[in-house]
Amino acid sequence: MDEIRVLHVDDEPDFADLTADFLERIDDRFTVETATSVAAGRSALDEDPAVDCVISDYDMPEQSGIDFLRRVREDHPHLPFVLFTGKGSETIASEALRAGATDYLQKDAGTEQYELLANRVANAVRQVRGRRAEQRLVEVADNTDQLIFVFDTDWSELLFVSAAYEELWGHPRSELRDDPTAFLDDVHPDDRDRVRDAMDRLTAGESVRHTFRVRPNEDTQRWIEIRGEPIRDDAGEVVRVAGFGVDVTDAQRRRQRRERQRETLLRLATDEAVADGSFETAVRTITEATARVLDVDRVNVWLTEPKAGIDGTANSAASDEFLYCVDDYDRQTGEHDAGGRLRIDDHPTYIEALETNRAIAVDDAASDPRTAELADGYLEAHGVGALLDGTLRSGGDVIGMVCHEHVGGTRKWTDDEAEFASDVAEVVHRAVRNRERAARERDLERYETIVQSLADAVYTLDDEGRIDFVNDAYVDMKEASREELIGRPIVDFVDDEVIDRTTAMYESLDERDRDIARIEYDFRTIDGDPIPAELRFTSLPGSDDGVSRVGVIRDISDRKQRERELKRQNERLDAFASVVSHDLRNPLRVAAGNIELARESCDTPGLDDAANALDRMEALVDDLLTVAREGKPVEDPDTVEIGDVATASWRTVETDDTTLSVEIDASIRADESRLRQLFENLFRNAMEHGPDSDGVDSDGPPLSVTIGPLADGTGFYVEDDGVGIPVDERDDVFEGGYSTDPDGTGFGLTIAREVAEAHGWSIDATAGETGGARFEITGVSGIAGDGE
Repeated sequence: MDEIRVLHVDDEPDFADLTADFLERIDDRFTVETATSVAAGRSALDEDPAVDCVISDYDMPEQSGIDFLRRVREDHPHLPFVLFTGKGSETIASEALRAGATDYLQKDAGTEQYELLANRVANAVRQVRGRRAEQRLVEVADNTDQLIFVFDTDWSELLFVSAAYEELWGHPRSELRDDPTAFLDDVHPDDRDRVRDAMDRLTAGESVRHTFRVRPNEDTQRWIEIRGEPIRDDAGEVVRVAGFGVDVTDAQRRRQRRERQRETLLRLATDEAVADGSFETAVRTITEATARVLDVDRVNVWLTEPKAGIDGTANSAASDEFLYCVDDYDRQTGEHDAGGRLRIDDHPTYIEALETNRAIAVDDAASDPRTAELADGYLEAHGVGALLDGTLRSGGDVIGMVCHEHVGGTRKWTDDEAEFASDVAEVVHRAVRNRERAARERDLERYETIVQSLADAVYTLDDEGRIDFVNDAYVDMKEASREELIGRPIVDFVDDEVIDRTTAMYESLDERDRDIARIEYDFRTIDGDPIPAELRFTSLPGSDDGVSRVGVIRDISDRKQRERELKRQNERLDAFASVVSHDLRNPLRVAAGNIELARESCDTPGLDDAANALDRMEALVDDLLTVAREGKPVEDPDTVEIGDVATASWRTVETDDTTLSVEIDASIRADESRLRQLFENLFRNAMEHGPDSDGVDSDGPPLSVTIGPLADGTGFYVEDDGVGIPVDERDDVFEGGYSTDPDGTGFGLTIAREVAEAHGWSIDATAGETGGARFEITGVSGIAGDGE
């Protein structure tokens, strides 16, 4: 019981204060105010109408305690009033009780009287409060649509039932007065035994909460949630059973609907065709499943990519001018079609609605401004009355939509159906991505076949500098098994001097230009035998730390042998040239001198010819030396700003009053489209599990989301100040279909982990500073910590 406020009126202040001290000491629920006259007592009551009980002396100046009692009863007919007097007699007691006193107690000399007084006051207040509660219950019951009931312990007598019974059961309350358990007749047969068990537990003194169906007919069936409590007397014995019930039919149907939606999403998300990139099978599976869950006549998938059709053929129109129907499922006939198209420029309002919403729920497709552009053509041709379209988005850009079409009249879409449509669009987007991934994997298989067929040895290193791929030529060249090589550090097989050379060259590579470094060195077999080799290497895409690389090694033993032979030939040529130069120049100089002497004595034309011939021979010698001695000729992720990507992602999520705070200024190497998807799913998770996620408006401030760098510089975090994630669920939240929200569906976080791991990052859930959810993305290079 809550605080008990007592007014004690006695013309002896010391006794009044003493009584107050004892009462408050005996029972800490008591708060006692004293007054020394009837007039002061009346004033105190006027000032504090919340007084729970009045204790009054009888014999006081001017007015007696009974006079005070009569005045109190004029304004407070039900307020407990205890006459506590030293002048006791049966006459006074009788008069007091006739005047409306709750109790009468005579003062004694000992302290036991205070315990007795405290007990009398507490009992009186409890009884009055109980009567008030019962009265309020009756008043509420007469004016509420909730079921309220009170039965005796063995359910043999109906003490009270509210008017809501007649609405819920469809029978008059009078039937229960004749047969108190007649309500069981309309409980669904499958639920009847459980209801009887709940009744027995109530009788035994156990609180119960139970949901069951009434009216077996499906058209009029209701779901009722009952909460029952045993009512006990002072001795603790159950004397009555009571409770209330509410019609939860809408909530139950919504829960069943959402459960079907969650099961369908989980099945689609893990469907083999979706996962392995079999797009035609996947999209057909998706449209058939969603048509059943939403109970619509038609579901179709549209994409902006012309080659996204089921037959894989390209359309002649530009991809930014049309939306192409890649699957059109008619539930009535069970047939699939494709090939339709919509000109984007003819439907700007509809396209804008797709761009600004995850899903658009249109109850009246012909009159709604968002879809009115489709009325004369598409809607009329197919008899579509209502549309529920989920937006397909990649990196924030609309790439298509999944249309759920209600044929006939209008239809009111529910919030959970709109959310389901949005989630289905994400599954379709995943099928599109996996189709592209499957195509890349086929390309990779072809590339691997090519690499394996190369005569040159090829290897790749992971981020730790360990060998993670070698082709057959590398295995043969190393004279080792593949098992001996994979997973081993490259430094185990290479001389320290070579490691130093390659490291220095690797650090100087310009990754953006895909520079390729080249060295010649002695390749070592597994037994240490040297093989002259040429190594060409560069960084792998996504490598930020200068370790992950690919290398191509060519055995240059034959070339080195040729180079040695050529060197020996060149050395012999140099020696020959030197000899020729020395042995020819001297006779030439002698001949030239003699020609000059001959001219002094005989000037004939033949001397000029001889001199010219000597000059030519001199030039030939010079050219020979030049040839012999002259040296021979010597032969993507993008950079993105985290803050910009986060802000752009924020605009694509329905955030209501939620605020975003970006506290990071850093650029990283990442696929912008996938990074935006990571942010969008984390933002959406904050929305779905924030303070208002249960559908009841919170009185607190709106949810806020913060993005910032991790203190150790290894990544960044996304944090909200919502309800947070329990410790024992932080690993589970990344699993598919997992959700703690009934409205929910449970598939939003599975998708965020995949994006992080695709970049080589890790993502973990923890608690934020205010207890909200915090997601830490680590393994991201290029981010400074708080202290940097």
